[in-house]
Amino acid sequence: MTDRAPETGLVVSYRFLWAREHDRGAEHGRKARPACVVVPLTGRAGDVVLFPLTTQEPAAGRLAVRVPDTERRRLRLRGAAASWVLLDEGNRDVLPGSFHVEPIRHDPPSYAYGAFSPAFMRVVLRTLAAALRSGQTRVVTRDR
Repeated sequence: MTDRAPETGLVVSYRFLWAREHDRGAEHGRKARPACVVVPLTGRAGDVVLFPLTTQEPAAGRLAVRVPDTERRRLRLRGAAASWVLLDEGNRDVLPGSFHVEPIRHDPPSYAYGAFSPAFMRVVLRTLAAALRSGQTRVVTRDR
C-alpha cells in the first residue's frame, strides 16, 4: 500500500485487473505492473483511475499513447525499448491505501516510479478525453 498522495501522472507498481479478468470473476490482478494515476476523481478522498503501462505493442483497435523514451528512462521503467499507456481500460481505486499497490525493487524501495511530465500528461489527457466522449474506455472498480 502506498502512502504517497495521488497526483495526475504518478506511476505506481499496481496489480492491475483487466476487464476480461474481472468479467471472469477475478478480484486481483495476476502481476504487478507500472500503472499511471491519470485522474484523481472528485467525491471520495483519494478516488483515482489508474491506467496500465505495457511494453508490448498494443493490438490494432486498442487505445494507447506511446511513452516517450525520455519519460521511460527518467522513471527507470524496465523492459523493452518502448512502453505505452493503455487508455481503453482502467481501474478505479483509492490512493493512498490501496492494497493493490506493491513496492518496487529500487534503492531505496518505493511504491512509485515517479510522475510523468506535465507535457506528456497533456497528450494522455487529451487522448483520454476523446476516448471517454466516444465510450471507448471501460473502468473496473476495485474492491476497497
